[in-house]
Amino acid sequence: MYYFRVEVVGVPSRASRLISVRLDEQTDAVLQAYCQRTGVTQTEAIKAGIQKLTAPMNSPATLAEQLGLVGCFESGVGDLGQHHAQHLKDKLALRHAQSQQFNV
Repeated sequence: MYYFRVEVVGVPSRASRLISVRLDEQTDAVLQAYCQRTGVTQTEAIKAGIQKLTAPMNSPATLAEQLGLVGCFESGVGDLGQHHAQHLKDKLALRHAQSQQFNV
């Protein structure tokens, strides 16, 4: 196990809060590699991860717009109107799979 401390700055009731985190070897290696590759500190990486985990979720309509699924024309798919739900699931799954290739 590896231990390190994260300092939380800007907490209104106190100047900072120190926490300890236990990481297995693999997670520690991933964190170190990410920090080295991006040039951020471990504290910055963990804070960014917490922000990402707690960020508000987009509505399905907003997500569909961001993924370019709204306003598409001439798809060439003959049964799009009849099986639109399955086509949407397939496209979202493909986008998700593609985005996972670039995540740590």
